[in-house]
Amino acid sequence: MLRIKSAFRHPNVDQYGVTAVGRWYCKWTSTMIAAIVGTILACTASASDTGSSATSNQQVSSELEEIIVTVTRREQSLEKIPISIAALSQDDLTQGGIKNIADLAAVTPGLQFATPNSFASTLTTITIRGLNSNAGPSPVGIYLDDTPIQSRNNWITNIGNTYPMVFDLNRVEVARGPQGTLFGAGSEAGTLRYISNEPSLTEFSGVSHAEFGTTEGGTPSYEIGAAAGGPIIPDELGFRVSAWERHDGGYIDLMNPLTENIEERNANTGDKSAFRAALTFAAAGVRITPSMYFQTFHTDDTSFFNGNFSDASQGRFVIAAFLPEIMTDSLALPSLKIDASLPFANLTSTTSYIHRNVRVTSDQSAWLGAGIGGFGSPLGPGFPTSPSDVTPSLFGNEVKGITQEVRLASNQKDAFFAWVAGIYFDHRTQDDIQWDSSASQPGGTVVNMAEHTLDDQIAAYVQGDFRVTSKLTATLGERVAKVNSHLNNYVGPGVFDVGIPPTSSTSLKETPNTPRVALSYQANDNNLFYISASKGFRIGGGNMPVPTNLGCTSAAPATYSSDYLWSYEVGAKNTFFDGRLQINSSVFHVAWYNIQQLVYLACLAGYIGNAGNAVSNGFDLALQGVVTQELRVALDVGYANAYYSSNVLDGAGNPLVLAGDKIGFLPQVNAPWNVNATVTYEIPLPNGDNIQLRGDHQYNSQNPGPFVSQIPKSPSYWPSLEPNPPTQVTNIRMGYTRGELNVAVFVNNVFNSTPLLSKFTITPTTNLVGYTTLRPRTTGVSANYKF
Repeated sequence: MLRIKSAFRHPNVDQYGVTAVGRWYCKWTSTMIAAIVGTILACTASASDTGSSATSNQQVSSELEEIIVTVTRREQSLEKIPISIAALSQDDLTQGGIKNIADLAAVTPGLQFATPNSFASTLTTITIRGLNSNAGPSPVGIYLDDTPIQSRNNWITNIGNTYPMVFDLNRVEVARGPQGTLFGAGSEAGTLRYISNEPSLTEFSGVSHAEFGTTEGGTPSYEIGAAAGGPIIPDELGFRVSAWERHDGGYIDLMNPLTENIEERNANTGDKSAFRAALTFAAAGVRITPSMYFQTFHTDDTSFFNGNFSDASQGRFVIAAFLPEIMTDSLALPSLKIDASLPFANLTSTTSYIHRNVRVTSDQSAWLGAGIGGFGSPLGPGFPTSPSDVTPSLFGNEVKGITQEVRLASNQKDAFFAWVAGIYFDHRTQDDIQWDSSASQPGGTVVNMAEHTLDDQIAAYVQGDFRVTSKLTATLGERVAKVNSHLNNYVGPGVFDVGIPPTSSTSLKETPNTPRVALSYQANDNNLFYISASKGFRIGGGNMPVPTNLGCTSAAPATYSSDYLWSYEVGAKNTFFDGRLQINSSVFHVAWYNIQQLVYLACLAGYIGNAGNAVSNGFDLALQGVVTQELRVALDVGYANAYYSSNVLDGAGNPLVLAGDKIGFLPQVNAPWNVNATVTYEIPLPNGDNIQLRGDHQYNSQNPGPFVSQIPKSPSYWPSLEPNPPTQVTNIRMGYTRGELNVAVFVNNVFNSTPLLSKFTITPTTNLVGYTTLRPRTTGVSANYKF
């Protein structure tokens, strides 16, 4: 016990103690709840007559839906878990029109997803509570069922994580704050879990889905999908199969940079598909479920555009390049899950294999021109002057991994001590390649490099809930891991590869631990209060040497170590008015140490380094209310002020970061404020049918800075970069339900907001500027049939 107590000591506990945070939280939450409750009471009173006159054939419940989650490795009601967690059910995903990770982040404050930019259109970052990093392993654990699928971001390819397709999911869970005890490395800032629908042994069910939409100024989009499952032999053998396909229409034109002729209209089309099949065998209290998941993602061109040739206010979006950027990303994930009910605990074993393969081909002539000082065009260094300047490029990323986890979870209901314990093993390789060529350069090869990363991890964990009294529960947990990382670099002859050894290697061994402690007080069935402290980490790695012929003034460190954080949280989950109003709230203070960040160099090279310490302070608020039997409202607010707390200098004494700089590198920094408001109104009809009206409004604020790219003496000085402006998006939807059939019409981005986002310039001084934007106004119709 003394060892655990020592492990939780924080160096700044006097300044950021839980007591001070708790006083702030109690004052803030009492004021907020009082205001909200007063508003709801007034609305409820004025609408009571309407509610009482409802006909008996209404299909609208007067209470909010209870969602069961498994983020604690056992089934529990979301309202009974002392963790800040958002969960979206299958109906939430369907009614919200959520198609991808960007849609999911838009409706989940605290979870933020940064879109690609013209630096690397495959580079995406995901973060929770402002803990943003554009380098190394993902700070957010991404799970498909029990399998982690996140990857490393390597600067030679800049290919971000893969994300499962949103179809035939039971739910999506977003656990805010470190989940290192139960989920380990990578769940440093939080965990995002996609939970599939499993085979049923007792009931047959299915769903079919179709959708068609048109984007203003672009080409149509459409999707189709179906899922079905049920018992083959009742109580012994069942199956579940799903298949889904989607085509996203384009709205950005591809232009020849020399002739300025449009080579292809609406070039940035995309196609996605997913397939899953699972069988469940059950006998003598044991369930065996083999499954296979496969998805592909293909784009015909990038979704960034050049400001030089575009006019967003007029709906004109143009990318200037000799060749389109074509990307194919495939993911295969077979797994075997075994569940056994023992007298004292439930045993779960999950064995899975992951294989992801990404290939990107594009024209890198703008980067080549900037790197060699320009082709001689009066328009700027990034503009070509002849067809020979075309620079065909290939980026590749391949991830292979084997994961094995065995855990036991106690199954004695209402026991004094409830526990979960497990052993985890992960063996994962990642290969990244970059190859660029150009007829305008001596030898033809511009870049020719590859990296092979091997990560081995084994861990053991245990977490227990002690019922101190009938209302007070203490949680203690610990995870200890052994991590070995090895990097091999391979470099061939190329214009930009001079000075890099043909081969090099680095190794790193670490034994991190991630404890958790919490106290929760269940005052009654409707009110839960909690306080917690938890630790998270992500593994370190190695760097390729920086080339010497590009004017680089900084050398790359051979390795970068793991970073880690401590998170302190005070929260409450409250239900009012007989289940008609739920308010989940939390305030947090996060101290982040030894942060892994990509250091960009003006010579167009880069490396991953440990860039000092940071803090993030903020809160999460989720409100759901049934105003009348027909009218429901939801408001989600997230705020995170994340900034560096110390100065960091490179080997030459130049500042890499300064205290007060916001976390992240422009343009991929996070908005401090995220707000999502939803209003739904259901109109019951006399024949049992109903009409649904829904409106969503999403707001993201501008990050005020300052930023690391604005430090004049920094090797990462990039004065032309800017933070995204504030964004607001409104979506509306009207549906009609008859029996098991629902047909809906929708308009996304009602006001056709197309702000200039993700601004990036090829070099700090070039005038070739790239942007992204929100998908323009899209109108469509969808149909869902359940059976």
